[in-house]
Amino acid sequence: MSRLHHSDYPALDLNGDNYLDWAMNTSADLKSKGLGKCIKYGNDTLAYERRRAVLIMKKHLVKDLYDECSYINDPYDLWSRLNTMFFEPLLDESMKEWKALRFQDYESVDDYHFDLMRITYSLKLCGVVITNYDLLSKTRDTIHSKEVLLSQKAKGFTTYYDLLSYLSALEEKKQKRKVNLDKLDYVMEISAEYQCEMIYGDAEEAKKRKFGWTHIDDEIGLFIE
Repeated sequence: MSRLHHSDYPALDLNGDNYLDWAMNTSADLKSKGLGKCIKYGNDTLAYERRRAVLIMKKHLVKDLYDECSYINDPYDLWSRLNTMFFEPLLDESMKEWKALRFQDYESVDDYHFDLMRITYSLKLCGVVITNYDLLSKTRDTIHSKEVLLSQKAKGFTTYYDLLSYLSALEEKKQKRKVNLDKLDYVMEISAEYQCEMIYGDAEEAKKRKFGWTHIDDEIGLFIE
């Protein structure tokens, strides 16, 4: 699924295979035009706003589906009708994805968060509410069993987004360490100290000039930029 939502996206298929993508794109498109409330129950939108919203929604239906829903002129009613038509297979698939989702299976925190939010949204479309506790439990309970210290640390968080921020910062720190280790390997391979000393006379000053190292990170223990 594309992470970018815009007004030019595929129409909803008659069989509803792309219903989740359609719903996310349509919701984002309506919100970007100030029409997001039009698909909410009991909204207080104006008649011209509802007309605009339903036209946008119908524009993104395949012809057969458009014809089937042509009599519906209220965006909330159309949204509800389509949800009723396609929510059962979406619910089954979303529940399977939710049960299978594990933090340990992802190399990137951002990729994990994106899939978690996508599944959460699809379940919401089907009337299933995912709470902060659910998000928190899903994440900390699926950290790899080898990550004992991380698992213990994760238990101290009370909100999912606080845990997410910590995991993202930890990932960035690991990436930083890897970059510096790669630099160290590079230096050792080319015998930089010997070559730089021959050129500049002062090996430590030469390293700074050649590799941009200016100080030592006490926590990582390596020269960094």
